[in-house]
Amino acid sequence: MIGGRSRVGRRRRSSRQLRILMACLAFLAILPPLFFHIRIRRIQLAKCAWLLQPPLVCAHGGDSSVAPSNTLAAYASALNSKVDCIEIDVSRSSDGVLFALHDR
Repeated sequence: MIGGRSRVGRRRRSSRQLRILMACLAFLAILPPLFFHIRIRRIQLAKCAWLLQPPLVCAHGGDSSVAPSNTLAAYASALNSKVDCIEIDVSRSSDGVLFALHDR
């Protein structure tokens, strides 16, 4: 009988140790992803201020749905559309004159 009780006691002790070991392993498995999630979130907020403030709406070459892109009519239409900025493709000709044209 005494030997039987010690076996039951050992089984209880080993199953308790197994549960503790599994809980520690689960904690160690969750800790690194949690740490890196918090760390990356902090870095993103510090380096990427545009996440807090949305980017500007910029018309590339003006409003090309109304007029050909990079023309005064396209620029005027984009400005009437209340865009924040207009991107103009400026190139230089072989004689040094600047002109607005996307494709060279």
